[in-house]
Amino acid sequence: MKVLIKSDLVLGAPKPLRDVYIGIDEGQIKVISKEQPEEYDYAEYVIGGKNRVVAPGFVTTHSFLYLYPFRYRIFSGKANAFQLMSTLTPNDIYYFSLMGAYHLLKTGVTTVVTSGPNLDMIARAISEVGLRPVLAVGVDCPDSKEDWETEFTTLYNRWSNKNENRVILRLCSNEYSKEVFELSQQYNFPVLLERFVSLENINGKPINIIGLGGGARKDLDIIKQKGFHLASTPSYEVSQFPLSQYKPSISLDLSPTFDIRHEISTTITRLILTPEEALNAMTVWGQLQLKYNDRGVLENGKVADLVVFEVKEPPTFPLDYESPYESIVFNLSTPETVLVGGEAVLDGGVPLNIGIKHIEKAIERLEDIDKKVAKPARYMEKD
Repeated sequence: MKVLIKSDLVLGAPKPLRDVYIGIDEGQIKVISKEQPEEYDYAEYVIGGKNRVVAPGFVTTHSFLYLYPFRYRIFSGKANAFQLMSTLTPNDIYYFSLMGAYHLLKTGVTTVVTSGPNLDMIARAISEVGLRPVLAVGVDCPDSKEDWETEFTTLYNRWSNKNENRVILRLCSNEYSKEVFELSQQYNFPVLLERFVSLENINGKPINIIGLGGGARKDLDIIKQKGFHLASTPSYEVSQFPLSQYKPSISLDLSPTFDIRHEISTTITRLILTPEEALNAMTVWGQLQLKYNDRGVLENGKVADLVVFEVKEPPTFPLDYESPYESIVFNLSTPETVLVGGEAVLDGGVPLNIGIKHIEKAIERLEDIDKKVAKPARYMEKD
């Protein structure tokens, strides 16, 4: 399907672009032009216009999507994540993950790395919303299966193909590190290294590491020396110096806001990243860490995972061409349009694949969980 986007401002190209047209065909960016391309005169889908800003879709390199409805009570210590996990059925995990993916879609995220129990159900929920799932199989993690190798093989065969791997590993102890690093090298995928697992005394030969924990990690010297990667949750972590040299990605984990632009704005106000680097952290740097070299930037031939914002009136006003990156990073409004592979999954701020019936089902499942744990934490009314 041919898509034509008219934009006042494009971010994510080598430099900001003003007043350009973007032509998309077969899921890829084909044209970036100051003039409307003739071959798109009869495009099936035309979007954008005045006061529109276009950027690459955002990526979070780790999240606990299935715990999304409990993020407030877990953060405040009113609930234990692993006790909650023991009460969840596969149906619960599906609907709660569906709501988490719904939230991420409405904040501009197009690629979601996630971990937890029953990853197949979580992946189905993410795909139902229209986003790209990347499944991080836990190895010796509190929320993972004992036979992680079988789980990895099953999910890899189901969700990956020769063109795109969507299954990686999340390492939570040193016990199986040798086996994990060997698989990582064999299949050419990154390993998420939990913040409490240090490279200082690790077994095996790590090749491709994404260290969770950002600037709070104790093994930053090794990560820098080896050229490994960092994923940061800035609202959780304390970093005493800029992280620009590490080119970090953004991990949402289970932050209460669950908003990648809130996390990235924190890196700017704390002088961890510059505004331009902040945009890179939630787009191209994250994609490169995941071995996706064909997306995350606005260039011809790249995958058309894009977000479109209308910056017209408060609270988004104004579209400041002197501070273009800040106009997106500090703008917490819902995107007008989200494209994944050139297909719209959010239009006019409204998700196209799920709706009120899914929300009502999630509310029902949540009410059942509240009854099980005996301490209702919310009172919700259905319209």
